[in-house]
Formats: sequence, C-alpha cells, structure tokens
Amino acid sequence: MTDVQVENIVVSFQVASVLDLQKLAEALPDVKYNPEEVPAVVLQFQKPRSVVTLFSTGNVVVTGPKTMDEVNEIIKMVHDRLLVLGIQPDGIPSVSVQNVTASTHLQRRLDLKRLAKSLQQADYDPAVFPGVVYKGEDPNTVILLFDSGKVVCNAATLERVTGALDNMKEKLLTFGM
Repeated sequence: MTDVQVENIVVSFQVASVLDLQKLAEALPDVKYNPEEVPAVVLQFQKPRSVVTLFSTGNVVVTGPKTMDEVNEIIKMVHDRLLVLGIQPDGIPSVSVQNVTASTHLQRRLDLKRLAKSLQQADYDPAVFPGVVYKGEDPNTVILLFDSGKVVCNAATLERVTGALDNMKEKLLTFGM
C-alpha cells in the first residue's frame, strides 16, 4: 500500500461523575444543546478540527482529530473550559479509542464488479453506494474500495486498520489487481 493517512479518530473519556448540561449550555459560548433531540452538549473546535459531545454522565466523546497529539490537545481544551466554570475534572482521564478511519490510494483503478465477485463478504450495489463494502475476517473492521483506487478502512485501532489494509493488498495481488 501507499501511505496510510488517518482521517478521523473517535475517542471517549470521563471528566466527572455528573455534568449539569443546562449550566454548560448557558455558560459556554457557541455550544449546541437541544435536549429533546440529543441529551448532550456539543462543542465544535476549529483547531484542531473536532466535535466534542458532553453527556450528563460526565462521559465525553470526541470526533475529528487525526492524531493522538490532537486528542490530548482537545482533552486539555475541554478541561480548561470546565475549570473556568468551576467544574473540577476527575484527574487525568483514561482515554479509550472507539474507532479509527484511515485511507490510502492504490494509484490504479479498480474493477469493482470483478472485485465484488472475487471477495467473500463483500457488498456492491452501485445504485446504493459507489464502492465495494468489504467485511472481512474481523467483524469490527470495514473496508470501502472505490473504482478510483481509493481505499478507506474503519477499525477499533490504527493497528487493526493497517493490518486490514495489508490483508486487502494481499487479496488484491492474488486477484491480479
């Protein structure tokens, strides 16, 4: 494979045992809070580009960073905002990576009809989605293959993503692609 580029990391962590979402929504600028639709306060950061969702349970979900350094920067930003509001976070959070999305480009076009027939556990319906959806040996890993040669993979860790992409490369070689 060529370079693998991380597109998105989703992490979660706990900042407190309970959060008053109404208080957060009133005190923090530029937050979204609509408890009838989503029981959470949503913050958006431009740098690093991310969305932070805070739940009343004190759980926080972060979507958007591309590196763990960015994740750590976002955690600090969340902690700083809570401290300004007089909320003392529960120490250093234990961060759990929920999902990693990465992509690569094969630098060649793919015959998706042929590929879908060759791969087991692959779905291809161009009227519904313009790529092959492959769910291989690991049920928690999904690979999307596009006729342009772009390949996108979702998995629980970067190691699983790179492993799945390496396995896909081997499969493509055996199919003569």
